[in-house]
Amino acid sequence: MKKPSSLDFLNSLSDFGIKLGLDKTIYYLEKMGNPHFKYPSILVAGTNGKGSVCKSVSKVLQIAGYKVGLYTSPHLIDVRERIKINDVEIPESIFLEKIKILKKIIEKQPIHLYPTYFEALTVIAFLYFAEEKIDILVCEVGMGGRFDATNVLPSFINVITKIGLDHTEFLGKTYKEIANEKSGIIKENTVVISAKQKKEAYEVIKKKVKDKNSKLLVYGEDFNGEILKLSPEGMIFNFYGKEKFRNLQTDLIGLHQIENLSIGIETLLVLKEKGYKIKEGDIRKGLSQINWKARFQILQKDPYIILDGAHNPDGVRILMKNLKTIFPDKKFSFLVGILKDKDYKGMIKIFEKYTDKIIFTKPNSERAVEPTILLNYVKNKKKVEVINNPKEAYEYIKKTKENWLIFGSLYLASDILSINV
Repeated sequence: MKKPSSLDFLNSLSDFGIKLGLDKTIYYLEKMGNPHFKYPSILVAGTNGKGSVCKSVSKVLQIAGYKVGLYTSPHLIDVRERIKINDVEIPESIFLEKIKILKKIIEKQPIHLYPTYFEALTVIAFLYFAEEKIDILVCEVGMGGRFDATNVLPSFINVITKIGLDHTEFLGKTYKEIANEKSGIIKENTVVISAKQKKEAYEVIKKKVKDKNSKLLVYGEDFNGEILKLSPEGMIFNFYGKEKFRNLQTDLIGLHQIENLSIGIETLLVLKEKGYKIKEGDIRKGLSQINWKARFQILQKDPYIILDGAHNPDGVRILMKNLKTIFPDKKFSFLVGILKDKDYKGMIKIFEKYTDKIIFTKPNSERAVEPTILLNYVKNKKKVEVINNPKEAYEYIKKTKENWLIFGSLYLASDILSINV
C-alpha cells in the first residue's frame, strides 16, 4: 500500500469540516513560536469583494518595494495559490516541509484537538511568512470573522467589504447577525475601512468600532469612486478620498469593482499616513497590473465566454447588472453549477429572467447540488438542459457559437480553468 503523502495528510483534515473558534489555531501557532506576531498585518472580512481588495492592496505595496505576504481563499486549481509572497506561490518543497512539521505536532494530540484543513493551512502560511521575513501581510478572512482562524492576527487595519447573506447556517440569517460575526475582526485602537453596508449591518459595525476605540472610514461617506468607462477591456475611474486620483485604469471588470478598488486605495492611503512609502505612480501601476481569475474573466471573444465566481444572490445580482451594462446589445446563455449550502433558489430567481438558455452542471465537489434539483426551480423548463459533467458542458458550449456566462460556484470556476489552461 502506498504511504500517505504530506498533502494527503493535509487533505484528510478536511474531514473535520468547519469549526468556528480560535483555540486550536492559537495552540498550534504557539508551538511554532507565534510567527504571526513577527510582521504587521491587514485583515479583510466581508461576503463579496474580499479577494479584489486584498489583491489590489498587496499588488500596490509590492510595486512600492515591499515584500508582501498574501493569504487568500479558496484556491482555484492548486492550494499553493492561497499563500503568496509578491505574487509568487509558496514553493512546493517548502509547502510539503511545513506540512510535515505541523503533522508531527498534530499527531501527538487526541483527534478531537486536530485542526481543520483551513486552520492547518493558516498556521503553515503564517509560519512561512515569518520565515521569509515579509514586510507586511494582507490576509483575507476565510469565513465570518470573529471565530475565523485568521482572526488571531493582531491586525492594525481591518477592512469589511460588502456584507451579504451567505454561510447563513454558521453566521446567522440576518444582516445584523452576519455583521456581528464579520466585525469580530475589529481590534482595539485600529483603523476600520468599510464598504457601504445595509443599515442594520452598518449600525453593528459602527457600534463595534466605537466599543474598540477605533476609527471608521466608510465608502460613500469618507471616500468614493466614480466610473468613467466600463468595457470588456477594463475600466477607467476616479477616486476621491484623502487624496484624489483621476483616470485610474484597471483590467478588472464590473461596476462593483469600483467600490472594492476604492476600499483598496483608501487602505493604501491609511498605510501612507502610517509611514509606508506609497506614491501615486505605485497606485496607478499596481491597479493596472491586477489579474484576478474568475472575476468577470473573459476566456474567449467572438463569441464571448465569461467566467465568474458569483455564488450567492448578492453576487449574482451584481453579475447580472454588470452583464447588461457591459453588453447591452448581446444575448448570453448561462452555464451554472451551485453548491448545496448556497441559496440556489434565490440565485435562480434572479438570473433566470436574463437568459433564454440555461445549462445546469455539477461542480466537482461533494457539496454540489444535483442539476436536476436546480431544474425544479426554473419557471420555464423548456429553456433548461442538464449536462452533469463540467468538462462535457464546456466542450458543448464552445461548439454552439453563442455567448456564454459561466457562474454559480468557485468550484465550477476551478473545473473550467483546469480544462481551459
